[in-house]
Amino acid sequence: ARAAAARMASLLGQPLGGEVGYRVRHESKTSRETRVLVVTEGVLVNKLQADPTLEGVACVIFDEFHERSVDADLALALCREAQAELRPELRLVVMS
Repeated sequence: ARAAAARMASLLGQPLGGEVGYRVRHESKTSRETRVLVVTEGVLVNKLQADPTLEGVACVIFDEFHERSVDADLALALCREAQAELRPELRLVVMS
């Protein structure tokens, strides 16, 4: 997540933690300006358990989904449930 966020920020010519930030276990680099947040599957599962509506989130992108894991599968299932029952406007993108 850190490397992906750093690359995205670099491509945008922005500092890491500005428009693009990241959150991993025990570490976060974000600000009030953060619009794209790169997280690990585990962090996403924890967020979904704490806030099933994903308030303030417009789109969740699952990248490298072919690298299957319990956390990724659970996160996608919880996102689909949130989309079906709570947030029909929530966009989900699954990429390999």
